[in-house]
Amino acid sequence: MLIQGFLQTAPAIFAIFYHHAIAKTSAKKADDQSLSFILGVEIFIAIFFLATYLVTAFILLNTKSIDDIFLYTMAGIFILEAIVTFLFYFRPGKKNQKTTKLFIPRKLKNQLVKKAENVKNRSGTIALGFIASALELFFTLPLFIVSSVEIFKTEFSAGFVFIIAYIVIATIPLFTIRTVFRRDHNLADIQRFRTKKKLFFRLVISTSYLLIATLLIVSGIYK
Repeated sequence: MLIQGFLQTAPAIFAIFYHHAIAKTSAKKADDQSLSFILGVEIFIAIFFLATYLVTAFILLNTKSIDDIFLYTMAGIFILEAIVTFLFYFRPGKKNQKTTKLFIPRKLKNQLVKKAENVKNRSGTIALGFIASALELFFTLPLFIVSSVEIFKTEFSAGFVFIIAYIVIATIPLFTIRTVFRRDHNLADIQRFRTKKKLFFRLVISTSYLLIATLLIVSGIYK
């Protein structure tokens, strides 16, 4: 949940979208549209989390136990995630230039920015939120897998609560940005904050990946 809450692609696109929505429409309409974006994020997480859980449950129902190979493989994946996040999640800026450019290829980024600037209807806004979350599937899929395994080992009701909590955590940064705009701050204020906290975000995400990897390795040893 901590990793999901600190990922920056959806918040970055959301901030650009909200900034231009306010400029082109009334504050009320921009506010309503922002909820559609958040709904798109929620739909993505719900669909892929549920799909991952169903596949994981099917596999575990047909195996006697969780193999050590799985634990160590997932640990390796999380170590890789930690390295990739720390080194490549944020693109380095030019000399003496501080930016919050993310790992997304420039061509795709330009298309997303253009879409965020010009999206007008509810369905388009939902799709934008869905796509913004989909871009980080590389970083979130391992979280879905490990969480699904843990949910499978608990009562279904407890797992259901966890999934809801996970989705809520994922949308907190978006609601925070929405609140910031409603309090008369602008995109430049948000960008300055993100630039200032870039190293902090990177450290929290990378350290969290390493912590999960460590727990998986310990589980394999004691298993």
